[in-house]
Amino acid sequence: MEMELAEALRRTAESVAPQVADLVDGGVRQGRRRVRRRRVATVSAVTAVTVAASVMTGLGMAGGDGGLGATDPSRLRLASATQVLERAAEKAQARPETRPRPDQWAYAKTLEQGVATEHGERPVTEETWTRIDGTQDASFKDGKLAVHRQPEQVAASASRRYARLGTLPTDPGALRAVIYKDVDAVPQRDRQRPDRDGEAFRTATQMLWDAPLGFAPKTQAALYRVLAGIPGVRMDAKVKDGAGRPAIAISRGFGDQFLLDPATYQMVGQRTVSNGRNAPQSKNGTVDRRFAVPPGTVTYSLTLLTVKVVDKAGQR
Repeated sequence: MEMELAEALRRTAESVAPQVADLVDGGVRQGRRRVRRRRVATVSAVTAVTVAASVMTGLGMAGGDGGLGATDPSRLRLASATQVLERAAEKAQARPETRPRPDQWAYAKTLEQGVATEHGERPVTEETWTRIDGTQDASFKDGKLAVHRQPEQVAASASRRYARLGTLPTDPGALRAVIYKDVDAVPQRDRQRPDRDGEAFRTATQMLWDAPLGFAPKTQAALYRVLAGIPGVRMDAKVKDGAGRPAIAISRGFGDQFLLDPATYQMVGQRTVSNGRNAPQSKNGTVDRRFAVPPGTVTYSLTLLTVKVVDKAGQR
C-alpha cells in the first residue's frame, strides 16, 4: 500500500507544476519513513547512526529533560528567510560540542499525524532508542521493549556514511560546492526535485533533519548558510508544529516545510501542506479521497518532541 501511494505521489508530481513536486515529495519520503520503522534493515541502520549522531553536539538537550519546548512568538522579529537562517547559523555555531560514549543510547520521542500517514489523521507518538555506535536500536512493541541488533555489514555501512559527515567543510562556499556536486552526480530522472536548486535545498534540509545534531557546530552553521543562499527559499514565522508550539517554517515551493524552534533555531519538525492540486492519482486516474482536502491543510506532520542521551534502552 505504501509503495503504491509513493508511486501515485510521484506520478502526480510529474504531471503538474514544479512546486507541486516539492509538496508531494514529503509524502513519498514519509512513506519511506514508515517502511523504515517496519524494520527494513538496510535503511534502519543508517537511521540508527544518524539518530545517534543527533545527540553528539548536545543540541537536542534543551532544559534538563531533553524536551524541545515552545517559545513566545511575540519575541520573534524576523524579516526574511535569509535572516532566519543566519540566526540559525549563529546559534548552531555557538553551541558546545559534546561526545557521548559509544555504549550510550540516543532517546528520541516523535509525534506523527496527518491523512498521509498509514494510521490516518490521529496523532501517534513514537519512542525509539538507538545505541550511539549504531549497532542496536529499540522501541516498544505491544507494551514491551524490543531491542534489535543490526547486521554487522549494515552497521558498518551506516558508520561510513556518518564518518563522511565529519569530513564536510565548514566554509559555506565549499560546502555549497560539495552539495551541488552531489546533486549533479544524480541523473535527472532519479532526483526528488525537478530543478537543481530545489534538489540542493532538499539535500541540505534532509541532512539537517536526518542528523540535526550530528554535525560539528561549524558544519551545521555552514549548512544553514548554504540554505540561505539558495534562490527561492522562503519562511513563515506564524506557524505551529504538530504539538501546537510556535515555529518558523522554511520552504522552497509551497508545501514541503521544515520547522525551526523560534528560540533555539533547532529543526524540530517537518510537514507537508496541501496546495489543492497534489492529490495522488491511481493508474485509472481516480483521486485518493484522503487527499481531497482544502488548500492549506497539513496532510503530514512529523514533530520531534525530545532528544537526549541515556545510559540504556528504555530509559527516558
